[in-house]
Amino acid sequence: MLIRERSSELKIITKSIDALNITEQLWLLEHIAHQIRIKNELASMAQDPQIQAELSQINMS
Repeated sequence: MLIRERSSELKIITKSIDALNITEQLWLLEHIAHQIRIKNELASMAQDPQIQAELSQINMS
């Protein structure tokens, strides 16, 4: 994705967020933070040698 396209999309998203009330913005912020935590946990798990070993065993079955 080009920087200009991303910038344009972010401007649209920003305007949409600005149209939300404070409660909706807070919900959105918490939702985004939750999604980031989940992705971070999954990335950590994917790098864990024990989990990699267990997945290898499962795939061999």
